[in-house]
Amino acid sequence: MTGLYPNYQDLARWEYGRMLWKIPRLRKRLVRHWTDERHPYRHRFAQHRAVLERLLAAPAHSEEQLDAALRNEGLSLRVMIREIPPVFGAFWNESKAG
Repeated sequence: MTGLYPNYQDLARWEYGRMLWKIPRLRKRLVRHWTDERHPYRHRFAQHRAVLERLLAAPAHSEEQLDAALRNEGLSLRVMIREIPPVFGAFWNESKAG
């Protein structure tokens, strides 16, 4: 999945994103954070939202299956992991309310 040169920031977003996504309250907060008009990657998230939500919700043991399915769609797991938006410290704290 990561190729010869893993990007540890991408892998961290993948692992932590999946952990947080399992908790409905945090999933809602992530979506609110990533769709906020101030988030610099909100347009990229919106463009890939359906795929990213599907990936974040997928079982942890299915990475090879996910990659194969994405390749049938002209994508790859490595590419889509890079599209998971970052979470910003103070910006993330602001998304708590509501």
